[in-house]
Order: sequence, then C-alpha cells, then structure tokens
Amino acid sequence: MLVNSEMEYQKAIAYIFQLIKEGKLIIGSKIPSERDLAETLGIGRNSTREALSILRGMGIIESVHGSGNYITANGGAAIKQIVSAMLALGSISRTDIQRFRRALSASICRYISDNEFDAGKRARIEAILLEMDGATREDFARLDWEFHMTLIRATENPMFAIMVEPVAELYLELIRDVIVSCDEETVKKFLVIHQGIYDSIVNKDMQSCSEYIREHYELAEKQIKQHTL
Repeated sequence: MLVNSEMEYQKAIAYIFQLIKEGKLIIGSKIPSERDLAETLGIGRNSTREALSILRGMGIIESVHGSGNYITANGGAAIKQIVSAMLALGSISRTDIQRFRRALSASICRYISDNEFDAGKRARIEAILLEMDGATREDFARLDWEFHMTLIRATENPMFAIMVEPVAELYLELIRDVIVSCDEETVKKFLVIHQGIYDSIVNKDMQSCSEYIREHYELAEKQIKQHTL
C-alpha cells in the first residue's frame, strides 16, 4: 500500500512537470485543483495533496489563500532548505559555507565584468554604498545583504539566482548578528571593501577585485570567530 501511495504522488508530480514541458503551464499559471488532479489521474486526494506539498517545498508552486496554487520561479527555495538542513545536521559547517561563498563571489564579479553591467543595478549599488556610510549596525547589515544580492542579480543569468542566491542568502543570514556587533572601525573597513569590490568590477580590474574579496571574507571570518568565542 505504501508503494502504491508513493507511485500516486509521483504520478501527480510527473503530470505537472509534463504540463510545464508542453508549455501548458508557465510562470504565473494556476495549476489544476487537488480534486481535478485526482480525477484526471485516477488517484486519491491525499496523494495529490502530498504532491502539491512537495512541489511547494521545491519552489515550483506557491499557494495563494482562497485562490489556489500557481507556478512560480523560486526554484532556489529547495536549495536553501537543503543547505540549512545539512548545516543543522552537521554535514557541513559555517566555514564550508563561508569558503564556498567566497569562491562564488569571485566568479560573480568576473562574470559581471566580462559582460554588460546593467545601469539600473549599478545605480542601486551606488545608492547602497552611500546609505552604508553612517548607517546604523542593523541598517548596515541589511544593506550588506542588498549589496551582495544586487551583484548576483546583476549577472542577468537566472542560473546564478537559482543556484547561488540561496547559498548567499543563508550565508548573509548567518553573519547578520556578527555585522551588527562589529565596532566602528570594522564597519568602516567593510564599507571600504564593498566600495573597492564595486569599483574594481566597473574598472574591470579583477586582480584588485580578488584582493578586496579576500579581505572581505578574511575580515568576516575573523569577526565570526570573535563572535562565537
């Protein structure tokens, strides 16, 4: 009976994926209701409910209260959940995330430098850097998050948003309290580093950019160690 149940919910998931492949469902499309799926596929309502729950966890669909389930583009949600679970289980450490994020930062900056840097994204980063100067610790932490997320989105490549953004979000969440607890001198160092990263990308100076990225993560790692003592 357990095997049959598993086959039923898998059947529902495969059916939704097939509709997406055929172009019958696109981002923003409302998917069939639990009842319609159950009747179409000849499976139980519990199985369709389980399938929809899995698809929500994967970031493929989202529920709108009183309306139904819709196709979304938040595929990175599942990646973030998986990495968070692995961190909680001890399969990976904060250091692993920190070093992985550092490697990704260099790739993102090089990618932007090698391609067109969207004027709107540049303007937003420049505004963030201005806000950082003199910001409260809490606002600085928020702006730090926005700075790095804007860089990821400036790649204009959806694969970075799907694969990299979830890890970056988790990393920035982990160090938020660390940034809030930094002294004034350290905050100023972070500001100089962020400005340097941005200027290096604009000037296509990857050697300088790599140095600023190294300083950024070494400083962050130092603060994390002090914060956890």
